[in-house]
Amino acid sequence: MSNTVIQIKRSQDTSAPVSLANGELAYSFSSDRLFIGQTSNSSVAVSVEYIGGKLIVDKVANLESTVATLEAGSSSHVNVTISNTMYLTNSTNNSVLITKTDGEVDYITGSSGHVLQIASNNTPVFDDLDGGSF
Repeated sequence: MSNTVIQIKRSQDTSAPVSLANGELAYSFSSDRLFIGQTSNSSVAVSVEYIGGKLIVDKVANLESTVATLEAGSSSHVNVTISNTMYLTNSTNNSVLITKTDGEVDYITGSSGHVLQIASNNTPVFDDLDGGSF
């Protein structure tokens, strides 16, 4: 058996390689990314594709931590995006989401014929619409 050494291209100060041969690997320590030269066939120019590295490992670890915290019921997250449907387990029909002064999201439930209003104590309430006073 031969002692073939496979050497991956690497750089301390270049964030991405300019070019790679098809299947050639390169790692950038400045961007913490692993790249591969990739093409669909021999007549197509080889493109440099980002496929992994420490950066992706760190992102996965952060995602795992965020999911674990969400499962534990914590509410201290920044930029949570819901891309499909969100369910509020305690709300009922005709509920409206509101944001309280401390940033907490809550809901208020109304009934047919009532209008969402802000009461004199600055809390939302569903009630009949009156004409007010002058």
